[in-house]
Amino acid sequence: MDKIWRIAPSISKKFQDKFPEVHPVILQLLFNRGLDNQEKIDEFLRPDYSQDVHDPFLLQDMKVAVKRIYQAIKKKEKIVICGDYDTDGVTSTTILFKLLKKLGAVNLHFYIPNREIDGYGLNQGAIERFIKEKFNLIITCDCGVSNKEEIDLANSAGLDVIVTDHHLEPRHLPNALAIINPQLKREKYPFRFLAGVGVAFKLGQALLRSKECVLKNKEATEKWLLDLVALGTVADSMPLLGENRVLVKYGLVVLNKTRNLGLKSLIKVSSLTPKGLSSEDISFRLSPRINAAGRINQATDALNLFLSSTLVKAEEWAQNLNSLNTQRQKITEKIFKSIQVKPREKIIVALGEDWPGGILGLVANKLVDAFYRPALVLSKKEGEISGSGRSIDNFDLFTFLRQEEKHFKNFGGHSGAVGFTLKNEKSWEAFQKSVQERSKKALAAKDLKPFLKIEAQLEPDDISWDFYEKFINFQPFGFGNPCPKFLLAGVILEKIQAVGRGGKHYRLFVEGGRKMIYFNSAQKMVNFRPGEKIDVVFRLEINQWNGTQELQLNVSDIKKS
Repeated sequence: MDKIWRIAPSISKKFQDKFPEVHPVILQLLFNRGLDNQEKIDEFLRPDYSQDVHDPFLLQDMKVAVKRIYQAIKKKEKIVICGDYDTDGVTSTTILFKLLKKLGAVNLHFYIPNREIDGYGLNQGAIERFIKEKFNLIITCDCGVSNKEEIDLANSAGLDVIVTDHHLEPRHLPNALAIINPQLKREKYPFRFLAGVGVAFKLGQALLRSKECVLKNKEATEKWLLDLVALGTVADSMPLLGENRVLVKYGLVVLNKTRNLGLKSLIKVSSLTPKGLSSEDISFRLSPRINAAGRINQATDALNLFLSSTLVKAEEWAQNLNSLNTQRQKITEKIFKSIQVKPREKIIVALGEDWPGGILGLVANKLVDAFYRPALVLSKKEGEISGSGRSIDNFDLFTFLRQEEKHFKNFGGHSGAVGFTLKNEKSWEAFQKSVQERSKKALAAKDLKPFLKIEAQLEPDDISWDFYEKFINFQPFGFGNPCPKFLLAGVILEKIQAVGRGGKHYRLFVEGGRKMIYFNSAQKMVNFRPGEKIDVVFRLEINQWNGTQELQLNVSDIKKS
């Protein structure tokens, strides 16, 4: 599907004159990210852990949570940490479990629900089990803010609940002892967009910075947790701006020298080396393998990986996750190919029998990529219908589906991704009809045309090592801070060379000897000939080969000038 090119509005001369020492294209990139004053620019380009990571006690219920946890540790009470089954939830659970152990908790347990059996977050069956087994304290991570009824049940049996979460505030908050969530309307915390692991880390920070903490190496203990913080934050597609940028930037440093045996083994089995790991490696290599545990089997497989105390066990768990990931890829592709998309539907809605719940979101993602429409993929299993949804740019799927709450037994998520369970089978027809009818008004034809965001236009002379050294300071790239795409306009295409197996990729040479690589472009390049003038959208990167390195333009799209 051809994409519309949208180039960001150029910065004004007034703004450029304000920062005459900054390269105009670099200044454009800063402006595109809303960084319009010296303080914001300095924080972004030179993040400082000691200054830019906020005080955890600015979160309203933090003091209550810290006091209760230390009380439980001192009294040797029975504590359970309840996490979600994705990378964010597993890393959150790992951080709190390892830290509480280090702080002296002796009666400590963890619980991650089975996606297929228990569903998302806390559930009644789990609470009943905690009551029966006489737990005293429940700490949630990456879940809990929507579990009012379950927390009421825990309260009725005398169990205290501390919620750490980052999901949007529901209509009614649970009556927990403490709720630590920067997304709540009542919060005045300076940064709202922490991942679940970021919120768990803030609780960990507060525990370490409390007067009651007797550990001698508090600062080192805190910073060695950052590899997991980076992993969960990037994997959960949280914006890599503000405090998240600081946590991930420092977290990548820790990840590249991680002491966690499970992480070391996962890096190895992912065909990566623990040197120069990037946010892209997390997104495309590490996180899919961690998520595969909860999607195909049990997320506790991934948790056991991170809690491994021997390299032998860690390598076993890593190989297990790698195998599950391969299985996950095959199932996802099979379901995706089985779905018949109706041309006139503005939202794709697909229902299947016994599709694995852990795959639904991935299939929805593939449908969005292929057809550029919001997609809801549902599975009917033992009389219950559950689903996941993914959205396109500039369409708030969470708000849109919130108007369907009368059909839901459970519902949660954010603007780009949702999860839900219908009340019963009878709800399906009414839900589907309502979604399709409402989508006709909510989505215009222009909304369903994919576009390519171009951050700035470059001249051939701009593409230099000096510019690259400035541009690379924008890493780590990710959601909210994407790797910039640049436009090179009106350049002469001098040579075309098919490369790769079957010639499905192309190496392009343009005037001045500049090299470009255009992956999976055989069909597109049929229409181009040497000597033509072209416009190219690309990402600037380094190509390393045979011990040498050179600047390379990785092509996203190409048109004749």
